[in-house]
Amino acid sequence: MDPITSRLEPLFGSFPEAVVFLSCGQAVYANETGAQLLQSESCPMDLLFAMAEHPGGSMEIALGQESYRVTVSPFDSGDLLILRPLPKAEEKRHPFSNSVYRMRECLSNLNAVQWRMRRVLDEKKMSGDLTQDLANQSRLIYQMLRLTRQAELTQELNDKTFPREEGFDLALVCQGMAEETAWLADLAGVQFTYASNVKNLAFQGSKSLLTQMLLALVSNGVRAAGKDGTVEMKLHAESGRCVISLRDSGVGIPEDRLATLFSGEAPEEIPRPGEGAGLGLYNAQRIAALHGGVLVAQSGQDGGASLVVSLPIVPPASVPARNNPGYDNLGGYSPVLIELSDVLPWQAFVPSNKDE
Repeated sequence: MDPITSRLEPLFGSFPEAVVFLSCGQAVYANETGAQLLQSESCPMDLLFAMAEHPGGSMEIALGQESYRVTVSPFDSGDLLILRPLPKAEEKRHPFSNSVYRMRECLSNLNAVQWRMRRVLDEKKMSGDLTQDLANQSRLIYQMLRLTRQAELTQELNDKTFPREEGFDLALVCQGMAEETAWLADLAGVQFTYASNVKNLAFQGSKSLLTQMLLALVSNGVRAAGKDGTVEMKLHAESGRCVISLRDSGVGIPEDRLATLFSGEAPEEIPRPGEGAGLGLYNAQRIAALHGGVLVAQSGQDGGASLVVSLPIVPPASVPARNNPGYDNLGGYSPVLIELSDVLPWQAFVPSNKDE
């Protein structure tokens, strides 16, 4: 046994971690665990020597499927490396993981099939009888995607896996959503209007979550208003706070429903079209609270109801990108169309002809 091995083996031979001593361009000592690591293809010698150039510190590296924390101790005759395996990060997955992407893929495939069917039917002058059936198929997938998104968002909020905050223009987000909602609501016989006292509102927060909150408020108003009803959306910013309100001309909120409006409790029976699943406003209130705000509901004595959210205006750390669309996990499908899918008529889902 050489002198270096005779000195190091009693000290490190029983270590469960890999121990390697480098000297003169070679690994002159390795305990049993270290020898096994050196024999694996995932641990080249030049990597060990590169790490030895950073004495007196520790670093984390990945070798193959494993991760290690490496400490380097310099000696006169070489460098001692100890590689301690790091525990694998627990993979947090929930039943709805990646479900939005899967549903989006289903919708894309369905639209492609419908487009091909429509071309064949147009050639045979038979498309008129099946147009509504094809549109209803699309509407069903949109409704499934909506429920999936709500369930996934609920689980993400429970797991506290929040999207990152960023600087963006909240006024432009509200205006864009209102413009799209207006023409879609018109298909359902609902008059939707929007007003704001500001054209631009630089805001720091989660654009993704706040968009989901706005979707919940908008869809609730359109549902409550019903055919021939009206919905008024307003944005008012003043004195460091912004207030977003949605007022509908529906029948109002029953007193027994006010107590559970934000509870997240799904109805005991299967919800009918237009009723929702009880998660939209529940998540909206939680999103408002995450941004330091509040969401309240008011029911008018003569009918109608209002949803009002008040948020503190947090100036962004950097200038927000005016045209930044944000992250989109829907592949271009309209989030407003998805959110209103169970109250819109079939005409809103007629497959588009890509040759037009």
